[in-house]
Amino acid sequence: MGYRSQVAGCFSVDSYTKENEQDRAKFKEMVGFIKLSRFWELWNTKENEDHFGWQECCFVLYGADWKWYSEYEDVKAWNELWESMQEIKGISGYFCRVGEELDDIEEKEFGEYPCHDFFYPFSALSFDGDHFLGKRDTDVEENKADQAPTNPQEESCGSSVAQSA
Repeated sequence: MGYRSQVAGCFSVDSYTKENEQDRAKFKEMVGFIKLSRFWELWNTKENEDHFGWQECCFVLYGADWKWYSEYEDVKAWNELWESMQEIKGISGYFCRVGEELDDIEEKEFGEYPCHDFFYPFSALSFDGDHFLGKRDTDVEENKADQAPTNPQEESCGSSVAQSA
């Protein structure tokens, strides 16, 4: 099986607005650049088409349960694209990889406005002990013992008022 990661990456046009002709041209330039890359050649032929897509100003890559080893050809292609995109003025990028280990989170970004709109890393806890959780038979006795007065001379609250009446 091997070590698996969740990965997400995004390239975006800085401060994109639909109405701005220059922003639309920059987005088309970005898309054209990606389609001419080795990344596109390797990744566009994969059976599962859910691993990347376009949104008005962004190119987004996402995958769960991936083997993300730097010596793999498709990972090399992504890294080459990542390096190349940094050369284009007006483009920002964000990448995050979360591995199986708690402290295995890699984040990197470039540009003025890296797109964090679609994903963010977080820590989670997986608990596999619910078979022994729940009220135990001894809880009632333990609670009674905790509430019992420690001094036998002590009386419970309100009993001195009731006795004096």
